[in-house]
Amino acid sequence: MSSAAETIKERLGIVEVLESYMKIEKAGANYKARCPFHHEKTPSFFISPARNSYYCFGCGAKGDIFTFVQEFEKVDFVGALKILAERAGIELEQFKDERKGEYDRLRGVLELSTTFFQKQLEQNKKALEYLMGRGLTKKTIRDWRLGYAPNDWRKLYDFLKSKKVSEADMETVGLVKRSEKSDGTMYDRFRARVMFPIFDPSSRVVGYSGRIFGVPDSEGPKYLNSPDTPLFNKSEILYGYHKAKEGIRQWKYTILVEGQMDLLLCHQNGYTNAVATSGTSLTPGHLDKLKKISDNLMLVYDADKAGLKATLRAWTGALQLSMDVKVAGLPDGDDPASLLLKNKDEFKKALQNSKNIIEYYLDIVVREHKTPDKLKMAVQGEVLPYVVAVESAIFRSELISRISLKTGILIEDLREELHKLLKEKDKILEKFVGSSEKEYVQKDREADVQDEIALLKRDPIQRRIVGLLLWLHSLGDTVKSGKKASEYEKLILDEMGTFLEETDIEVYKKALQKGSEDMVYEAELLFQGSEKIQTEIDELLQSLEEKYLKDKLVRAMHDLHLSETKKDTKRAEELIQLCQDISNKLSLLNKKKKN
Repeated sequence: MSSAAETIKERLGIVEVLESYMKIEKAGANYKARCPFHHEKTPSFFISPARNSYYCFGCGAKGDIFTFVQEFEKVDFVGALKILAERAGIELEQFKDERKGEYDRLRGVLELSTTFFQKQLEQNKKALEYLMGRGLTKKTIRDWRLGYAPNDWRKLYDFLKSKKVSEADMETVGLVKRSEKSDGTMYDRFRARVMFPIFDPSSRVVGYSGRIFGVPDSEGPKYLNSPDTPLFNKSEILYGYHKAKEGIRQWKYTILVEGQMDLLLCHQNGYTNAVATSGTSLTPGHLDKLKKISDNLMLVYDADKAGLKATLRAWTGALQLSMDVKVAGLPDGDDPASLLLKNKDEFKKALQNSKNIIEYYLDIVVREHKTPDKLKMAVQGEVLPYVVAVESAIFRSELISRISLKTGILIEDLREELHKLLKEKDKILEKFVGSSEKEYVQKDREADVQDEIALLKRDPIQRRIVGLLLWLHSLGDTVKSGKKASEYEKLILDEMGTFLEETDIEVYKKALQKGSEDMVYEAELLFQGSEKIQTEIDELLQSLEEKYLKDKLVRAMHDLHLSETKKDTKRAEELIQLCQDISNKLSLLNKKKKN
């Protein structure tokens, strides 16, 4: 008996799946291609039909058909499972009821309302002229499914009611509100507004942002967004992300703008790597989503000091994640939409002249403080606290050099002050970043694991190991392949103990204590009914050891370079020996995997 995942693998070969996403060519018994996860001219992405897996020698990406679809489509494991199951013609027992369940029903309601808004826009000449007057083409309006909510209290409600949609579902997706009067009648949430549908990563409508139109601005907020619903979470959804995924991957960076019109004009002019926050502040959920595709971010708007300082609070989380954050300053009075309409070359020039966000803010500080003493105090109090948030020590040092060059402050003085601030890093982040961002930042620290499960989730190998153990524990004393869950746990932890540090083992133990339903569910889908659990465990542990050794080798090589720079001969010799030992272990591990 096979698990659903094994059945899918038996029906779908890895070559068949991957060649539907990319151009591949034969290379002996294997296949090769240019890696879709990083830019390269020479193919270093190899596919092994025998092992039913892939590996990129350029960026290290590897896995099976499930990990590939997860990374390429930017979906979770369950999403990849559904995509591949449908392709393989397999009906998943776990999702039989869900197809007729709440989420699909609610999506159907939003699809009806989006079509309704689109037809209303076609019939409203003034609203259509407004959008085209802002520079949008009919194609953009059609592709992004823009619409119009008429100035009527119950027009959408009546339409949905005629389609047999329940009041409860209308209210759940945020399309209607209940009157506070005694009769409690329903009325449309969006009225007299140009409607911008908001899509999830799979291009399904999950909510709306509506701009007031056709009535005085005093009659309501300029922009009105859908409330949080089972389908829509504003702290995780970025406007345009569903279309920008591929653009970000190709361009190797993300353009972040503020509003829907900015976003639409960017895409209309070929900047398909743009996303928008749509009036909400940048959140850890947004950053996490963007970092999965690219570490490079570019903020594009007309930022004065006050606006940029407020933005820095949100972007500090990105700096802590070692993301490269830049600002493309626009001319005074312009936003991306207006500049693209007026002067496309000027917009392109702004992108080309972008600066690191801290340097950009430093330029503003330098302009505002003319005397050396005031400038020194401003740098100490306003700029260096943000340098503290930068996780990379190398980049911090580079920033200090740039600050010294721009301000004339001695580099030794800047380093001394930064050293003092680093001792108070938590307090600094609390004051300048805020508790919510600080909490997220701490989750990503290697040395200070505040949320072990969140860290494990980011690594598919570790996630599967813990998920497998949690699932086995959920079965109680049920024996799998001749072993109980407790026996598997001891076997796995003992094996990991041969190459991991004790502190790393503790992370796994804590993760097992806390538990995670989604990890259990994922493991159940992968391993339920499988008689190859031991084989799966062996492969997972080998992959984990390989990852650990490669990470250790990178750190050792970095330390070796520093030792040679400092002419510390003794330490350099020790590190050379360490690098050789790690390389030998990797070689032995590769032979073991082949056998």
